[in-house]
Amino acid sequence: MSERMERNLFRYIWTHSRRQQVWILLVVALSMPTYFLAFDIPKRIVNGPIQGEGFESPTATQMVLPIEIGNPFGEGSITIFEGFELDRMGALVALSMAFLGYVIVNGLFKLYINTYKGRLGERMLRRLRYQLVDRVLRFPMAQYRRVRSSEIATMIKDEVDPLGGFIGEAFATPAFLVGQAGAALLFIMLQSWMLGLVTLVILVIQTGLIPKLRARLRSLALQRQLTARDLSGRVSEIVDGASDIRLNDITNFQRSDIADRLARIFFIRFDFYQWKFMVKFINNFLAQFTPFVFYLGGGILAIRGNLDIGQLVAVIAAYKDLPGPIKELIDWDYQRLDVQVKYLQVINAFDVSPLAPPKAQETWTEPVPSLRGPIVFRQVAAADESGKTLVSGLDLTIELHESVVAIGAAGEGADVLGDLLARLVLPSAGTITIGSEPLASLPEWQTGRRLGYVGPEPFFAHGTARDALLGGLRHAPFRPAPEGGGMSPLILREALASGNPTLDRRADWIDYEAAGVEGATELAAKITEVLRLARLEEDFYAFGLRTKLADATDGKSEEMFLKARRMFGERLAGSDHAADVEPFVETAYNTHLTVFQNLLFGAVASPEFLPAEIPSTSQFWQVIAEAGLDEKLYRLGREAASIVVDLFGEVSDNMQILERLDLIDTSRLDEYGAALRRTEGVSPADVPVADRQRFMRVALSYIEPRHRLDLLDDDLRNAAVAFRPFCRERMPPHLAKEFSFHDPDQINPFASLQDNILFGRIAEGRAGAIDRVSGLLREILEELDLSYAVLERGLTYEIGSGGRRLSLSQRQQLGLARVLLRRPEFLIVNRGLNALDNRTVEKIIQGILAIANSKASPFGVLWITSTESNASYFDRALKFERGSLVSDEILAPEMAAQ
Repeated sequence: MSERMERNLFRYIWTHSRRQQVWILLVVALSMPTYFLAFDIPKRIVNGPIQGEGFESPTATQMVLPIEIGNPFGEGSITIFEGFELDRMGALVALSMAFLGYVIVNGLFKLYINTYKGRLGERMLRRLRYQLVDRVLRFPMAQYRRVRSSEIATMIKDEVDPLGGFIGEAFATPAFLVGQAGAALLFIMLQSWMLGLVTLVILVIQTGLIPKLRARLRSLALQRQLTARDLSGRVSEIVDGASDIRLNDITNFQRSDIADRLARIFFIRFDFYQWKFMVKFINNFLAQFTPFVFYLGGGILAIRGNLDIGQLVAVIAAYKDLPGPIKELIDWDYQRLDVQVKYLQVINAFDVSPLAPPKAQETWTEPVPSLRGPIVFRQVAAADESGKTLVSGLDLTIELHESVVAIGAAGEGADVLGDLLARLVLPSAGTITIGSEPLASLPEWQTGRRLGYVGPEPFFAHGTARDALLGGLRHAPFRPAPEGGGMSPLILREALASGNPTLDRRADWIDYEAAGVEGATELAAKITEVLRLARLEEDFYAFGLRTKLADATDGKSEEMFLKARRMFGERLAGSDHAADVEPFVETAYNTHLTVFQNLLFGAVASPEFLPAEIPSTSQFWQVIAEAGLDEKLYRLGREAASIVVDLFGEVSDNMQILERLDLIDTSRLDEYGAALRRTEGVSPADVPVADRQRFMRVALSYIEPRHRLDLLDDDLRNAAVAFRPFCRERMPPHLAKEFSFHDPDQINPFASLQDNILFGRIAEGRAGAIDRVSGLLREILEELDLSYAVLERGLTYEIGSGGRRLSLSQRQQLGLARVLLRRPEFLIVNRGLNALDNRTVEKIIQGILAIANSKASPFGVLWITSTESNASYFDRALKFERGSLVSDEILAPEMAAQ
């Protein structure tokens, strides 16, 4: 692939689709004779069978549909087929069928040409998009800081999309349209040179004037494209910086900025539409002026006898097929200029240098050579894009298996050391070598597996935590996909035709060797090990306990979880802390469940069964009323809302307390205050439905131990328990499949794993209950060898785009675990855990250095930090100030071994 992108769109198209373009041009040429012959048939039908020319007597016959070609060596013509001798009616039928045949043949030609152009265009669009993404992956690191990701995505997704429709038409369409227009014009000329000359003059005016008028449209289209791209990038910045925007109260400035940009886009688009429809009016007028000439001039010629009726009808029929090709040809020319501009805009954004050479990113499935020799910095300097010096005069040697801590405040140079080694920053002077090899010459398939870098803001693609962890092992397709699951021959053929790689996405891309394991079973143990090392195991274990069992649970797993439930119940009952869990008992009210959960005594999958989401028209409200619970719930909810509004309605400082109370949305306090005033002294039966349901929703979310408003009485508890069988009988069929009741002998697929094993809720008000129950639960799961099964379920947690559903500290720990999983030979942690507390960081450092210093799999460590608090654990300490290395200290052996 050329390092510079082709700037001429037609040359790019011809380079990559020369054979296909020649073929489609050949098919276009083959379609022209039948297209031309179709014009002559209407004249023959009108003059012959219809007007009776040559059929003066009832028994007269004529030779119909002869095949003749002009004699190139003399006058006259050469007859290949004399035709069919038919009477008047037979001739009419034969000529009409011939006309229909020409229509079908021409239609089939058009179908094939358009289909072929469509496939060719999509192939070329696929090729172009792949090349653009390939270049993005090879951008110099500094380029990523200059561009907006949303603009790059918009260009690849949207801005090149019109090119796909044009590429297939780049050569075939003008040839086809010129052929059609030429055939129609030639036929008109053969019938009447005067009408043909008038047609030609108008076509010249039309094809010369319209493109010039459309030049303004091209300019406006370019402005529209650039402003729309800028708007996309601006909106992306608002989304990315939403928290800072709201924290600094600059939302209205953002609204003003967006409104200003939208105003510019509006006037550009409005000007575009005005000019577009004016050009359309002129074009339509010129297209319809020619028939006016035909009717007037042709009629005069027919009246004078200079033109027969059949010829006039044929001319008008031929012209019917002329404006279309001409209009499409003008449109094609406009589209050509438009897509050329768009193509250049895209090329300008992606044609950057220097790109990483393709060989540096080639697919490598062989054993990766180890790094050899020390890391040496010789008089290295680095500067940012403004020219500010980041580090200068750096002379440093680090052994591959040495543990080094680099200390320095942000901007003092320590962090640049890690970025230089990871090639995130390029040196402006000096050299960096590993052994005898310059660092810059090492391919990414080697540095990406032998060097590990952990920064303060790791990125994760949208997916599960497991996907994020294994992302660092997906280097190449090491093993083919299971039989029947790989690339089909059709997909493979299209990939080759589109210039895409034939790498199989469905193959096994996991590099087990890099993780130091033999297969998936050992990898599971390795994942547990690195999560424990990153102090993240408990987080995902907790995620696993909160997952529902509806998905990915087989019969064997269900039986094991039921066994865990029985063991937990027995051990808890035999301990001194049996009251730590309040069990699910169908005949008893569970105080640690919401009123809603107590009413249903089960778990739901449908959002329609969540208190805040139950539609006002749901049958659930009717069932509540039939059971006589609506008034009780209304009174409870109204009283709870009244207390909350009285306590927090006018005290903004208490909003955090209200949010923790989790009973009424802080943004809706005013609504509840107004509802309380409307319903003051009103009988529950007379309260509007909306207000009655509003307060009932509050009641359904109420938990006495959490909210502690002392509103739940025995009467409501007993009524809730009595409602359970009534609810089962009256539950609508379409919701029954979304609901599962608690059963001591069955797994509840819609309840969490923890609820299924405890078969109850932890009494959070009891001192130490959470820790005791968690400890007992972990003990039982380990005995049954289910701990990893729980962790594996936790790893299915969707972490969101960029890992945003995780906290910053969790993202940093997951980033560290991802790198540790592939066992780098040299680990760089560049302020990669600065969101964690010092005690946790200390434990992580101790765990990492214990492995790094082991004989089994030693590796080097460069730990970059702002403080000296954990420096004593390393072999060596470097200190940076003002971009210079000011101290290089070998720590005492006893200090490094602490």
